[in-house]
Order: sequence, then structure tokens, then C-alpha cells
Amino acid sequence: MKVSVSFIVRIFFLTALFVLAVGGCYNMRAMEGADEGNIGYLFIIFVYLVWMSSVLKTFLPNYVVYKPATPIILYAVFILWTIFPTMMSGQENMVYNLIFITLPGLVLISTYNTVLNYGYHKWHLALFCLMLGMFTVQYVMVFNFINIFDDDSGHLAVSYYTLYMLPLVFLCKSKTIRVVATIVATIVVLSSLKRSGVVAIVLAIFVYIIINQHVKKKLTPTAILSIIGLLLLFATFFIVFGSMGEETVFERFENIGNDNGSGRLVVWEMTTKMISRLDVGNLLIGEGYNSVVVNSPVNLSAHNDFLEVIYDYGLVGLALYVSAFLSVCYYTVKMIASKSVYAPSMAMLMVIYLIQSMISHIIIYYWASLFMLSFGYMIGNYQRDAGNR
Repeated sequence: MKVSVSFIVRIFFLTALFVLAVGGCYNMRAMEGADEGNIGYLFIIFVYLVWMSSVLKTFLPNYVVYKPATPIILYAVFILWTIFPTMMSGQENMVYNLIFITLPGLVLISTYNTVLNYGYHKWHLALFCLMLGMFTVQYVMVFNFINIFDDDSGHLAVSYYTLYMLPLVFLCKSKTIRVVATIVATIVVLSSLKRSGVVAIVLAIFVYIIINQHVKKKLTPTAILSIIGLLLLFATFFIVFGSMGEETVFERFENIGNDNGSGRLVVWEMTTKMISRLDVGNLLIGEGYNSVVVNSPVNLSAHNDFLEVIYDYGLVGLALYVSAFLSVCYYTVKMIASKSVYAPSMAMLMVIYLIQSMISHIIIYYWASLFMLSFGYMIGNYQRDAGNR
């Protein structure tokens, strides 16, 4: 039986998604000190090789390599630029660091070109749901590990993995799936006591509902009242679960004046001073991947992607990063204006991206690949639907 090219590409993409998710699970364990041995590092390398092999698709009959959209080009150029200052820095674990920072670029380009060639498929959404489930299960395992051995199960950043999958899962037409995903992600974020995660999920869901009604041309007074009702129901659910346990996420919001946002004000001030002390050459080029945490007296990253990019990748890197960010914002507005079916999820993604970039991190962690996956998937499908290939 003859196997079609589309089937081969589809199977490869699904396999690559699953491998990416497993790599994310290993990274979750490593982030919270629950990783055992070096198998996690080896698997990240395996993830990289799987996505690198996507170049082989270009040799398949009738597989077209399309000219990328502007956001795809700019993010790809930015990621390529990060290689230069990182190599110049002479860091330890150089090979692994280069793999880590370039993996999102491979995911972005491969995903974008795959969907431009063959578009949306129901199995893609099934894998997105599976990935959400995998990250949730792994979060519970890490949560229990920390609770048993460290007596401090809160403040787990790995909860963000579940949050970051929501925009892709929300592409599903099933309301049941979206509701279940919302409940699961909300419980995970609340249990982690991450304030930025709480703000991100609340605003992201609110924006999704508004844009979804706009796309469906149902933003009527009745619809607005229904939205308010849903938000009140969601708020009730939020308050009930957010008030459970000895330390609650609401207590952390009340305490934000005392802890300066978990020390973010101190970190931002320190990072700004570090940037001001760079000479002209290093200010332009940067110190290399994740250099803030290495050189900072407080031994913490910048907790702001823009400050991190300035120090790690210089003003050149910042210009590329900001250009890519503004470009994807422009594409989001285009999707909303054209009432694309991808507009609600894209708007939701951008709300999460903006909030987390400002007070946490996207670009220097493994989960940057999830954002590049989302950008590539949604922009690629939007262009395919619009006939702009």
C-alpha cells in the first residue's frame, strides 16, 4: 500500500509533539530538583535531534518550503542571533546551552511550514490535549515530591506548563474540553500560588471569551450579560479553590507589598545596574545565554524578558526581540480584524505572553518552545486559510 506524503508528515509532527511534551516533563522535574540523574539532559538532546530531523521533510515529493511570515522570520533571526553572544561568552555546557536556546526556533519553523503544507488536523488537537494532560500529571508528581521532601509545595513555576498549553487546547471546538481544561489549569495555577499565573489565566480567559464572541458576531447585550455571568461563576470557583490550604494565593496578593513581588523589585534594580556597568561592546552584543543569574549578586535571573535579553543578547538582541514581539502583536490584531477562527486563541496567547514576559520569563526556559509552537501553528493556519502562502 502506498503511503502518502501528507500521512508521513502528519505522523512525524505528532511524534515530534509527543517528544517535545516528554522533554517538558523532564524539564519540569529538573526545575524543581526532582530530576534523577542525567537522563533529562540526554532526553532534551534527543528532542532537539527529532525536531532537527524535520529538515528531511523538505526532500519529500511535493513538500513546499514557504517564505515565512514576518513574525516567524524575526523570531528565527533573534534565535539565531542568541547563538553568537553565547558562543562568545565561553560558558560551561556550551553545546547543551546552544541546543536549549535554538530548539524553539526549530519548533517554530517546522510547525509553521507543516501547517502551511497540510493545515489543521483533528489529531493535532488531540495531541495538544494529551500534552496538557501530561504536564498536569507531571505537575502533580512534582508537587507531591516537593511536599514530601521539602515541606514547601507552593510557588511551583512548573504550573506554567499547563497554563501555556491552554491557547492550543482552546482551538478545540468542544466546549466541554475547553471547560475541563480551564478547570484543570485553574486548579494547577492556584495550587502553585503563582500570582503572575493567576493574573495571566484570569485575563487570558476573559479576553478569549470577548474575542470569541466578536469572531462569531455574537457580541450583543445578551451575550455580554452571559459573559458577565460566566465570569462571576468562574470568580466563585476561583475564590473557593483559591482559599483552600494553609497559605492561599490571595494571601500572597495581600503580602505583595511586603515581599516586593517575591523580590522582583530588587532583582529588576540589580539587573538594571548590571546592564549600566557593561562596556559598549558587551552592551551591544550581550553576555550570552542566562548570564544574569550567573553574574548577579542575588543569583537570580532578571524575571523580565526584556531586561534579560538586554543583558544576555545586547541591544542588537533587544531590537530583534522587540521587533518580533511587535510583529506578532500586529498579526494578532489582523486575525481579530478578519474574525479568524484562530483569533481568540491567539489573543489569549498574547495576553499570557505579555504578562509572563514582564514579570517572569518566557524566552530563556524550555517552555519557550510551547510559545513558538503556538505562533507557528496559529499563524501558519491563518495564512493557509487566507490563501497567503
